[in-house]
Amino acid sequence: MRKYKEHLMKRLSIVSAAVLSALVIAPSMAKTGNEPGSIYVGPRIGLFGTDSDRRVIEDNRIQSFGGGFDSAMGGIEAGFQFTPEWGYRVYYDYLRGDLETSGSSTSTGSALGIDLLYNFTPKFYGSIGINGTEFSDVSNRFLRVGAGYKEFLNENWALSIEGAIQQSDGDLTEFMFMTGLRYYFGGATQPTYTKPEPAPAPVAPPKPEPVDSDGDGVMDDKDKCPNTQLGYKVDADGCVMYANETVTRELVVTFGLNSAEISAGQKSDIRETAEFLREYPQLDIVIEGHTDDTGAATYNQQLSDRRAKSVGDSLVNDFGIAEERISTVGYGESRPKYPNNSSENRAKNRRIEAVMSVTKRVPVEN
Repeated sequence: MRKYKEHLMKRLSIVSAAVLSALVIAPSMAKTGNEPGSIYVGPRIGLFGTDSDRRVIEDNRIQSFGGGFDSAMGGIEAGFQFTPEWGYRVYYDYLRGDLETSGSSTSTGSALGIDLLYNFTPKFYGSIGINGTEFSDVSNRFLRVGAGYKEFLNENWALSIEGAIQQSDGDLTEFMFMTGLRYYFGGATQPTYTKPEPAPAPVAPPKPEPVDSDGDGVMDDKDKCPNTQLGYKVDADGCVMYANETVTRELVVTFGLNSAEISAGQKSDIRETAEFLREYPQLDIVIEGHTDDTGAATYNQQLSDRRAKSVGDSLVNDFGIAEERISTVGYGESRPKYPNNSSENRAKNRRIEAVMSVTKRVPVEN
């Protein structure tokens, strides 16, 4: 048995060396063996590492194996590829190993199983399966996991190297290393193995050319204020820019000597004041009455009150301004605008005055 084992190991070494050389120098072929529908069949040989806890009955006594790669194996396998990644195979291996005895006793057995194969690449694959391994009529069921590499020599023939480990339901752990020669037929003649690729991203439609519909210098896709009027400055959002502007309106009405009557020629000034008040309804108006220094101060105070009230009544009665928006006050002769040293200056001091101011936001022109 020792000579047989040495002879088998020598042949296995020669075959393994040939396989390794072929993997290095073999040209790349079109066929990968992973094409759906591919079928292969072929022999394989190798070494089997029997668990030292395995017990067999030989020569009418219970014996064990020495452990390590103590057994030779040879068999046949057949496989079928049903997708580029997935396939399966069935195999039968004949086993012959040395027992741990002082003599030359051996034990023979077999392994029959099925594996599911997965191709990580066109050349590298993994396997998982179940088998029944038997020595001397003692059979155990195993789960086997392995990995291998194959290289095509031509369109049909491929060499393979594979290692595997198997675990039984009875706590036996065993190893194997195999070299095989496979003949492939069926399936596609051109390579079909490709790794799944993600679907191409949808092609976005071309972006439309930017448009500035209102001509303010801001494109429509960024314009938050479309249809702005031309001639005004706009901000980055396309909205008209505004600035604060103070608008002031003055009303001056003069009166005759010792009179609170409004002359017809000054009604237009009061009308313009009423229009200003209607434009800015938030404003109220204070009308201040004045006189020159002619006459007694007490009388002039009363006269200034009447003059202020006369203009206020005109705003209410003639132009429809709400009465609550109007206040009147008289200052008599105490606040002359000009020195009372001439008839001309005194005529200018016989007056009412009102000043109205409002701050508003106005668009900024270009």
